[in-house]
Amino acid sequence: MKQKDGYHGRLIMDGDGRWATAQGAPRLVGHKAGVDTVLSIVKAAPEAKVHTITLFAFAIANWKREKNEVDGLWALFMEFLVTTLDELLDEGVRFRLIGDASGLPKNVRDAGKDAEERSKNNTGTLLQVALNYDGVDEVTRLLKRALSAEVTPEDVTSEYVLSNLDTEADNNPDVVIRTGMKERAGRFSYWRSSAFLPLQSAQSVCVGTETLWPDFTTEELKEIISFADPDSRLFGSQRV
Repeated sequence: MKQKDGYHGRLIMDGDGRWATAQGAPRLVGHKAGVDTVLSIVKAAPEAKVHTITLFAFAIANWKREKNEVDGLWALFMEFLVTTLDELLDEGVRFRLIGDASGLPKNVRDAGKDAEERSKNNTGTLLQVALNYDGVDEVTRLLKRALSAEVTPEDVTSEYVLSNLDTEADNNPDVVIRTGMKERAGRFSYWRSSAFLPLQSAQSVCVGTETLWPDFTTEELKEIISFADPDSRLFGSQRV
């Protein structure tokens, strides 16, 4: 579905644990504070001229974390999906769950699908939440579906691939934001995409901020959009 004027922001929400540790609190306290940030950022997205927000909430690799933290995260996701999200849906937000849904706890999967159904006709900000997601796994699942459907080699075009990813076609991220980046030391800095929407973000502008996710604000989002200036992208048409 083609979105209205504005931008698609892809957010890697990093720093919850460090935020909690700095306050002498358990990591889950940071994750709870991070949910509050999600609520405020999504509600204010139109103010920042952002029509779509895609959040990296749980990577397939995150299953390797301590069991107590993983269990606590799924409890937080359930609370978000059945309680917090209603406030956003009532304001016209449309919700989509992306990632390998088959690997989700059943209650989380069912709550996510219910939120999708209830908000499918909403016309406000599109909120996509990636749970049990990895970019390589996304392509693997796409290939399995193509083989199962007996898609011919001639049918496998760039358009076919981009139209059969987890996210909506023709709505790729304009800006990728990673919070909680380490302070730059010396001449070089670095960027790690964490295998989040690698194909969809091929032409995205990538921006890192030292701000930990619980401290991220709408004002900083607007500053980053202005700094990234995605409308100035040349997409290879001109040497700079």
